[in-house]
Amino acid sequence: MGADMMDPEQILDGLNEEQRAAAVAHGGPVLITAGPGSGKTRTVTRRIAYGVRTGAIEPHRAMALTFTSRAAGELRQRLTALGAGEVSARTFHSAALRQMRHFWSEAVGGEPARIVGDRSKILTQAIQESGVNVTRELLGQELDWIKAQGIDSSDYPATIVATQRKLIDADAEQLASAMAAYEQVKATQGIIDFADVLLLTIGILDSRSDIRESVRRQYRWFTVDEYQDVSPLQQRLLDLWLGDRGQICAVGDPAQSIYAFAGADAGLITSFPQRYPGATIISLPVTYRCAPRIVEVANRLASGITQATELRSNVASSSGSVQVLQYPSDGAEASGVADEISTLVANGDDPREMAILFRTNQQVRGISESLRSRGISYAVRGSDRFFDRAEVREAITRLRGEIRADPHLSSVDAWRAVADAMGFELVPPEGEKARLRWESLAAVAGLVPEINLGRDLTSDLDRRANDQDPPRPAGVSLLTLHAAKGLEWDTVFIIGAWDGMLPFVGAATDLARAEELRLVYVGVTRPRQRLMITWGLQGDNGRRRVSPYLDGAAPERPIVGEQFDLTEPAAALPDSRAGQQLPPARCRVCRAALVTGTERVLGRCSGCPSTADEQLVARLNKWRSLTAAAEGIPSFAVMTSATLQAIAELVPIDVLSLQRIPGMTTDRIERYSQDLLVLTSNAAPASSGD
Repeated sequence: MGADMMDPEQILDGLNEEQRAAAVAHGGPVLITAGPGSGKTRTVTRRIAYGVRTGAIEPHRAMALTFTSRAAGELRQRLTALGAGEVSARTFHSAALRQMRHFWSEAVGGEPARIVGDRSKILTQAIQESGVNVTRELLGQELDWIKAQGIDSSDYPATIVATQRKLIDADAEQLASAMAAYEQVKATQGIIDFADVLLLTIGILDSRSDIRESVRRQYRWFTVDEYQDVSPLQQRLLDLWLGDRGQICAVGDPAQSIYAFAGADAGLITSFPQRYPGATIISLPVTYRCAPRIVEVANRLASGITQATELRSNVASSSGSVQVLQYPSDGAEASGVADEISTLVANGDDPREMAILFRTNQQVRGISESLRSRGISYAVRGSDRFFDRAEVREAITRLRGEIRADPHLSSVDAWRAVADAMGFELVPPEGEKARLRWESLAAVAGLVPEINLGRDLTSDLDRRANDQDPPRPAGVSLLTLHAAKGLEWDTVFIIGAWDGMLPFVGAATDLARAEELRLVYVGVTRPRQRLMITWGLQGDNGRRRVSPYLDGAAPERPIVGEQFDLTEPAAALPDSRAGQQLPPARCRVCRAALVTGTERVLGRCSGCPSTADEQLVARLNKWRSLTAAAEGIPSFAVMTSATLQAIAELVPIDVLSLQRIPGMTTDRIERYSQDLLVLTSNAAPASSGD
């Protein structure tokens, strides 16, 4: 049966109780609060498709709104697959731009103003003409913010005071002067920017009742995804589209509102029932992403967040791990995290399913250098638009040429020809610029095995470029906590978890600190199986304190880096200087320094012989496989290969000796110590050399 003939009940197949309730809720305002990994997009698209199939929604009069081209593209794909392809799925800006252009000649006259894509030159000119000492980045950020609030530059200083918005090394009056100069430069050149599109569309709809009614006749049913990110200006446009009708479904999560700096107003989702009386409110609390241990941490954080949903994990009950690791310095932290990743990769974990999240881009250098020194592939995400990179454009152009020459060429052969022509090899090169180029091409190469024909590969790349949906990086993802929203990995490291970074030192108000807590919540809910939170004790300005968000956050006694213990008072900890690392761990056999994470787990160099009994190794591996199968989790989630090998070599005789083995978390001790001690009881203890 085709999607266009799908029975309404078939559309609801596979939905849980709460998702199903949301999908069938029609006939008035609806608010769906969706926790991380709760199947939000699946629920939203099924709700729209069910409404179309049952006649509750007219597809050509319905619009689904979101914030990124990628999200809009995903909505379109899913709706088409469900037989609701006539429903319009757009970003706020693209919907407004379409209407502005359509009605411009009627409402304003002549051709629409030209929209400038890159406004950097205009910002620079405005700064020069105003004589204000402000960075281009800050001016652009504050311009976007005032337009999202729907205010003029002349109101900016007073609004800054009223909202307690924090400005670092900037003066509100001077910024207002630069903003006014920016608007004058645009007016002189007869251009507008993307932020003006919403303002101009609102102006047209506000001033022309005939046009406003025409739009309302065209669109009656609205679905707004990621509603917690809506700004006052976007809400104003939405109100003009809706009128006094209540056909709106808002979907979002109050606990994931993290874009106040860009103009988002978390109060819009929390006050939805007051603005839309009689609204149906449905919560999606079941997460299909996060393991129970991670959910426990998330719920402890969420207890301090207004209207946050208490999550329930649908992942295997015994899986997942949470660790909090303290290091003596930022340098030791970067090395320690790289060692942990090295161990995971050595044990067979996919680096593409790992991410390192941080609060500011200034934290990238140390961790990237540590990864590079260990030969671990990584990619810094969110720094630019992937498909605008010169090497990506060149690769796509070359692929088109190969396909024109032979339309039946396989994707593998087409890519091989392009890779040879561009000098792409499997091993990443030295040098930052060369490596960035390699990372781009490696990401494209990762798509090739998934697609058979070359022409299908170029079609997929075209679709991704249109939706701004870049392929997955070829290695570990490095990105800010803000950029991580909406993404997920098997393993996530959150680094720099100290007071002053999380929450950030600039978060001086209650509102700002509340958003910092939500930002940490977003980071904590990105991993499926493994969460590691790290921080360096010693900084440039002296000894630090751990982030207050970690107080009671970990569901077990924290595992710590090196010899530091989070349970000890700061005064009792040994002195250390910024960037200084503790003496390296030594091989128990030859006393050489241990380098890799696997060596540190085993307690010996990779070149020194193992003392493990092979029969014990076989018994331990068989136990791990049977345990993983019984619990429905991957083998590594039971125990890593390196930890299992260390058990076989050290042959622990009691719980205390088990606790000394790296990787034996409190959770693993509780669940597996009895089994492990039975397995090791008949083996002779190995000579440790200690």
